[in-house]
Amino acid sequence: MAKIPIEIEKINTAYRNFSSNDNAENERTEYLVSIIEKGQNWNKTFRCGLKELTKLRDEISDIIDKTTTAEKLNITNDRAKILDKHYEDDELCQGCNYKLTHNCLTCIFDLQSPLERKLFLALNKKYIRFEAQYPLNWKGENISIAGKTYDNPRNNFKDVLTVADFYIEKKGVKLCVYTDGHTYHERTEEQAQRDKRIDRKLQELGFQVLRYTGKDVNENTDLIVNEIKKWIEKPVYNNV
Repeated sequence: MAKIPIEIEKINTAYRNFSSNDNAENERTEYLVSIIEKGQNWNKTFRCGLKELTKLRDEISDIIDKTTTAEKLNITNDRAKILDKHYEDDELCQGCNYKLTHNCLTCIFDLQSPLERKLFLALNKKYIRFEAQYPLNWKGENISIAGKTYDNPRNNFKDVLTVADFYIEKKGVKLCVYTDGHTYHERTEEQAQRDKRIDRKLQELGFQVLRYTGKDVNENTDLIVNEIKKWIEKPVYNNV
């Protein structure tokens, strides 16, 4: 992130007012504003009072307030309108630390459900590094899903084994995390068998798999994050 090359220092100067009868010592407060141009070998420095500094602050605040969401995140107006609507109505957006950041874009546009978004925010708060919506092929390799369909022989979605909600790789541990919107008892037989096949194949390829129900995510997010931390901190030889 670029650092704005402006420094401000408060300067207190003592002086005497010789026109005054008591000849008392007074103190003047000024502000030294320095602008440093990196690589150009020049600095611009000037002194100002609190009135001028306050005016500068207000002008900066006014510009920031008038900057749109689209301008702040360098996105289209259509996308910005969707975000602004979420900021107004979405409970997960209220007081979120990632508002108006690129984490926010991932949360709103890439994740598939409120469950994923809730776990996404919890993992970020604990500074756990991960990839969201991480596709893997049948060899366990990361694969692009852009443009894939089941009726395209050259770019077929059947080449994709799975898209992990969250993928974490650390210290030799390769962990796929899923948030399911239903409990195991609510799944159809087909859904349950499909997930079992995916889990077995991932384990054959050296991955660990964690699946959590909606109830788990909504009621025990902290426990889930702690469990994930334990998995990624395990020695490799214990993950066989």
